Order: sequence, then structure tokens, then C-alpha cells
Amino acid sequence: MDRYIFMTFDDFLLINTKLLSNTKLELYRSESYDHPYIKVDANDPTSWGGSALKSLSLLVGNPSDEDKILRDKQINIPRTQRVGFVDIQYGGDDEDAIGATHYGADTSETADLLNRELNKLLKHFAHKNLVDCKGNEIKGYYWTDAALSTGKNWHRYLSKDEKKHINKNPGYRPVPPR
Repeated sequence: MDRYIFMTFDDFLLINTKLLSNTKLELYRSESYDHPYIKVDANDPTSWGGSALKSLSLLVGNPSDEDKILRDKQINIPRTQRVGFVDIQYGGDDEDAIGATHYGADTSETADLLNRELNKLLKHFAHKNLVDCKGNEIKGYYWTDAALSTGKNWHRYLSKDEKKHINKNPGYRPVPPR
């Protein structure tokens, strides 16, 4: 599962709280590589928010599988133990651009369930397909009306620090009407 969506943080909260409510999956959060995952309340906006530490990780999964990720630090949990969980990374934003939110997972029943429900929500809350700054159509990416209304550039990844100026460059945009 690999899904990219340009959305505001309010859209991120709305879509993900509906997603978890509809699937009965749980949210797990690790602040950094040196922190363990903890189960958090998906209805609390601070559970989804950023961290002052690097390498924030949000996983969604079935509570029956949580023992695979709750004990150790994030860095000590291999990919094989994360099967059955979906990694959600908010793309972020700054004054110039919005980054793409990413949903990623290895094949599992949980990923299939979340993907089916995410498809339903995206049909209701988002639009499909983009063009890049050269006019090439990019299929399979999504965007929300709120992301469009910000007037910001859209980049798959936001640049930071000394490369932050790159965010001022045009990025993706909706496919023009035909």
C-alpha cells in the first residue's frame, strides 16, 4: 500500500479519525527512534500532531497485534514486526508549500481493510490525479479542496533548513479540466 494525498492538517485529522472509527483500528505513536510506541487516543488532535523530535512515527493497526510494537524503542522494531500496521506520515506545510501525506504498508489484512476504507473516504473528501510542474500527468495521487484553497505549492516532500527555498518552486497541481 502506497498512497499520497495533499491535504491540510484539518483534513488529515478528519479523514484519519473517520478512518479509525470506521475500521476499529488503533493509533500508535513513537516520538523518535529512541522512544517506544504507545497507544494514543485517535480522537485527540495532539495524538496526530508533529513532534519537536525527529522521526515521529504513527502506526495504525489491530489491537490484537499491538504486542509486536509496544515494548521496544522504534529503532529496535524491524520491518517484519510492523507487518499488519499502516504507517501514516503527515506531509506537513510551511508558508510556501504543502507536503504529501503518505500511507504505506506491507501487504496484510489490516492494510487491505484500511485501504478499502480510505478509498471510500477519498471518493467523498478528495480528488484524484495531478500534473507535475512540466505538465506530466501523475496518476494515483489525491488532493483535497482545502489543500487547493491554501494557494500553496504542492511537493511530495517538503524541504527544510538550508533547502527550504525549494518549497517556493511550483510543484504538483490538479489535472486541468478537459
